[in-house]
Amino acid sequence: MIASRAQATGSALADPAFLCCGGTWTTVEEEHVAVIPSDRRLPSALTDAVRRWREHGEPAQPASRWSRGSWLRRFPDHHTFLASLPESIDRAEATRHAARSTTPEGAEAAFLVAMIWGYGPSGYGAWRTARVLAENPRAADRLAEVALVARDRGGLAAFRDLADRPLRYLGVAFGTKYLRFVTAAQSSEPAPILDAVVRRWLATHSGLRLNIDEWRPAVYEDYVALLTSWSEELALTADTVEQLIFRSAISQEGSAAWGEQWAIAADAAMPPPARKAHAMLLELDRLFDTAEVRLAREARRHLDELARIIQQDWAD
Repeated sequence: MIASRAQATGSALADPAFLCCGGTWTTVEEEHVAVIPSDRRLPSALTDAVRRWREHGEPAQPASRWSRGSWLRRFPDHHTFLASLPESIDRAEATRHAARSTTPEGAEAAFLVAMIWGYGPSGYGAWRTARVLAENPRAADRLAEVALVARDRGGLAAFRDLADRPLRYLGVAFGTKYLRFVTAAQSSEPAPILDAVVRRWLATHSGLRLNIDEWRPAVYEDYVALLTSWSEELALTADTVEQLIFRSAISQEGSAAWGEQWAIAADAAMPPPARKAHAMLLELDRLFDTAEVRLAREARRHLDELARIIQQDWAD
């Protein structure tokens, strides 16, 4: 594997842009990044999270609180629809609203609910969502087209379709949230979400660094293959594995909005300063979801290094 990469890129091994991650060589600049580690064994952090989740009766992910007022102000034309939504949105509610996503009207409603769920109580979610719909001509039609691909050909095909004709300001982190609910409503195999929380967990616990700053189908396909491999060993779905990774990661980092007590390992709790630092890094990471690609890529390299310092030096 390493030799073939070196031959393909000439002086790859001497290039500082290459990073060795879990047995594979990656580069920040290449159009395709090899992402699957040579060792696909289950990370102990994942098996521990699954064990704790099962010991607590396999609780569902809590619903996401949201700021109805900010969304009503940004979307006055959707007042009746937004007013009809519950105070908190869970995955089942978002999936229900995606059932009609193959029509432009249904796709726009499904997109709004997916974004409300994803952004939760953050103050900038409504503005970012409005920007996607306003800055892309016929955005609702495009979202419906993606939903049709998801229904007829599955989540991987829908991701590739979005990669071929992406919506401006809709990145992988929140685009896969829409895909998750659309595929969950249309099939028995939801497309797993790939966001900043999951990306950071994978980098920490499996040595796997994924580029989520651009729509890269090969990267997403490798990610889904890895989750599927782990899910088969755990007798779970890939979607559930993604959920547990997210819930464990966000809880360990001390999120007041998303954290769950079962997901915090007694022997893995960080000191309060380290947990606060991790939470701040994660929020910064999420802010780059809609930034210009090169800016986001460079910023995340520095954020990853800060996270490594906190994990190895400070938290210890």
